[in-house]
Amino acid sequence: MSAEIFLIAPTDTHPDQLVAALTTTLERDDVAALLLPRGNLGENAYKDLAKRIVPLAQAKGAAVLVEGEPGLVRLLGADGLHVPGGIKAVREAVAALKPKLIVGAGDIHSRDDAMLKGEAGVDYILFGPLSGSISAPEREMAQWWAETMEIPSVLSDPEAGPANYDAGDCEFIGLPLTLPEPAK
Repeated sequence: MSAEIFLIAPTDTHPDQLVAALTTTLERDDVAALLLPRGNLGENAYKDLAKRIVPLAQAKGAAVLVEGEPGLVRLLGADGLHVPGGIKAVREAVAALKPKLIVGAGDIHSRDDAMLKGEAGVDYILFGPLSGSISAPEREMAQWWAETMEIPSVLSDPEAGPANYDAGDCEFIGLPLTLPEPAK
């Protein structure tokens, strides 16, 4: 089994740079999903960014996942919501969006946490950080989940880089959207 690409957009990039990098990546690679984290963006800035990114990625066949409240998904025309919070937020998102839209969960701290969120009805579980490097226990949990559970797993190890990335049995690899090097 070959893992599909689950692209993770950076949170601290100028929108024009992000659009350019995403356009290049989508032309080159087959991307199954794009996560557009909110980061430190204010509500209006995030909405403006998503309004540019969502149709661009969807036109190339990538499902777009946003962060925030469930109502934001429909407002922005996104395909689903990534919930980094606790089980209450996951349950609220599942109740509001399923079965028509995608709900995924991240910020997994233990096997019990993963199972609780999985039982809530999510479409995927993301193991590892959105930035930085994955810990050995997170990597082991992702492998255990992929071997044991039906709900797809995303293994995110942003610092590994595509050349060194091993998703194991996980269905998706969470790769950071690579920005072009600044001109010198």
